[in-house]
Amino acid sequence: MRTKERMPNWLAVAISVMVSLPFGLWLGDYSLPLWIAFIVWAEYFMFGSNLHGLRTLIPAFAFGIVMAAAVQSFATLLTSVFGDAHLVSAGDLATAVSYFIGFGVAVFLMDYIEVLRSGTLAYFQGIAITLAAIFTGQGAGYVGHSSNAYVLLIGSVIATALACLLGSFIGWLNVTLNGAVKAVAPETTGSEQRIMP
Repeated sequence: MRTKERMPNWLAVAISVMVSLPFGLWLGDYSLPLWIAFIVWAEYFMFGSNLHGLRTLIPAFAFGIVMAAAVQSFATLLTSVFGDAHLVSAGDLATAVSYFIGFGVAVFLMDYIEVLRSGTLAYFQGIAITLAAIFTGQGAGYVGHSSNAYVLLIGSVIATALACLLGSFIGWLNVTLNGAVKAVAPETTGSEQRIMP
């Protein structure tokens, strides 16, 4: 069976980008960080460009979000416990201790949770991207621009999780628009000669 593209990839990508833009530009305080969605879109291709791959990507990424939120919450807690204690700059001791323990646990859990092993890329991307969202203040609008560090962390988690789902959808849309369809064989009259190699 011969196949052909439903549409050129450049057009499928352009349409997919256009579909994503309203989610990042038009929702005001609830706009999603498109950079996260685009990273997950790329991951979609690393996980086979199909719905089966999403069954690994989404849970592993979500687990990474949860781990990053837990570790950063621990760092915030230790900052108040340690007070002014620091190595070089404010909060660095609390961050170092919480990250050492927290990310050690995060890697240790991989021995016991299959989706974290099969989805290692998505798991670590979930951790890294969630931390980036926290550090850049993504999702503050979801929690009313609170000044509470824990509440802001929840806003970043919400924004990251929704952007992950958007990126997964955009990846699926891109492949669906570009995907292979059965090619229709040209009709022959029977008088044409086939040349065999």
